[in-house]
Amino acid sequence: MEILITGGAFLGALLGRFFKVLILIPASALIFAIILMKAGFAGYPMLNSITKVALLIASLELGYIAGLISTDISSASQSFRSFWTRPSRTPTSRPLR
Repeated sequence: MEILITGGAFLGALLGRFFKVLILIPASALIFAIILMKAGFAGYPMLNSITKVALLIASLELGYIAGLISTDISSASQSFRSFWTRPSRTPTSRPLR
């Protein structure tokens, strides 16, 4: 189960980097369908399956948020670097009249 949660978080981070928020709807529906299909074939209890679905969707959404934040961090660091590499004006560089 831990591997599935980690995989859901990585998938969410990947989706957060490249897609808008509406991609979470089909991804969550796909997770829901796969887990319930597996539970039906293997004969797991329904409470166990619903817990798995809830955990996987939560990890997908948290990964999506982490992916969104990672795009903002890279753009913020680039603007921060460009701010510090700008040439500064010194008071002695003013032209004399």
